[in-house]
Amino acid sequence: MRRADQTTTRWPWALVCVIGVHLLTTAGTWWITDHGEILVVADRFLTSGRLDLRDLRPAFADWTRITATRSNPETRFLPGSVLSLVPFLAIDRLLGWTEPKQFRFVHLQGHFFVGASLLLAGLAVFRSTRSQPLAALAVFLAGLSWPVWMIARRLGPEPVLLFLVTLFISGGVRIRSLCLFALPWVHASGLILGVGLVSLFAFEEAKASAWVIPLLALAGGVASVARLWNLPVHGNLIYGGYGAYAGDRFFQLRNPIAGITLQFLTIVVSTLSLWIFGVSRSRLGLGRCLIVALPALLFFGTFSNTEVARRFAPFVAGWVILLMQRAAPLSFAFAMSLAALALGSGVFGLSMDFVSSVPTPWGSFNGPHLLLVSLAFVEHRETIAAVLAAVLLASTMVGAQRALRTMRGEDPVLQ
Repeated sequence: MRRADQTTTRWPWALVCVIGVHLLTTAGTWWITDHGEILVVADRFLTSGRLDLRDLRPAFADWTRITATRSNPETRFLPGSVLSLVPFLAIDRLLGWTEPKQFRFVHLQGHFFVGASLLLAGLAVFRSTRSQPLAALAVFLAGLSWPVWMIARRLGPEPVLLFLVTLFISGGVRIRSLCLFALPWVHASGLILGVGLVSLFAFEEAKASAWVIPLLALAGGVASVARLWNLPVHGNLIYGGYGAYAGDRFFQLRNPIAGITLQFLTIVVSTLSLWIFGVSRSRLGLGRCLIVALPALLFFGTFSNTEVARRFAPFVAGWVILLMQRAAPLSFAFAMSLAALALGSGVFGLSMDFVSSVPTPWGSFNGPHLLLVSLAFVEHRETIAAVLAAVLLASTMVGAQRALRTMRGEDPVLQ
């Protein structure tokens, strides 16, 4: 088999394919409670420059009632997650889409940060291995796995956390320090993620400065959130907005052995292709993945939590980098099997993700919320939906064809 042309960078075709798949399944008109609050606060910021739930617009009447019920107009979410949504919501408002059911670009926040993370993962693998097939496979394994596919469809902090974790693993000391400082400002779990990231390099780096400086940056991020947000906004230096939820079911302790075991098994099942790759080709990389995730596994396994895939999604692209940095070329058949397994996990997860029923001329569509389906059969903009679907499907197919051709071009079995 002719070896792929190394002067032409072809692995990004995998990125075109994966982003196409994600955009084809963009969510339509739903907001789960947490992400709905982030959206409401982002809208509040655009209209008044404030990060709270006071004096909401009539479009968010439901949240006015929720705020009255809990007697707390402050949001428990941190500024980083809210502000990351503001540019996309601003585009919607500039185009005249001001009501929640009209929003379009706000749905792209997850796609933007997930796409950037996959680009970083592909670049990191290509730079370390100089193998285009491995870089393409890295994008497929990360992007098609259900945890990453899920957060691409949902606005919120997880796509931003994914980007920061991936940037940390693929960057130098300065980049790592910036990422660790930013993590606590995006979500309360940022501290847990940061501890895992620092732990990895504390074990591996000979120079203390390689992990001491990032550790100080993480401490600075946590301290600044406590002093500049938690205390003045919520009156609680440590718990911030979560202090009012101390009695929530999530914070109930459970058997840590059972909790950690269940969490770990769920993670393995949802990202099975990564673990198969690690066991067969990169056991050292597998150990590095476990070190990074261990603090989060211990924390989330100790408390009640049913959203395992979403909680651990920020690690997935980083795990792919850690697994593939020292990998040797794979046979095309094995690589395709791994990619197909990742795709299977994504399709299975998508089939169960917030299912809705939409009437169509050919019967009722019972499946996940899809923006294209909503456009065509709820808003009756069939032409726009058809054109968007055709363009996205064509780009996905072209990306898949060329990415697979690139992966086959360096098959060591066929050389």
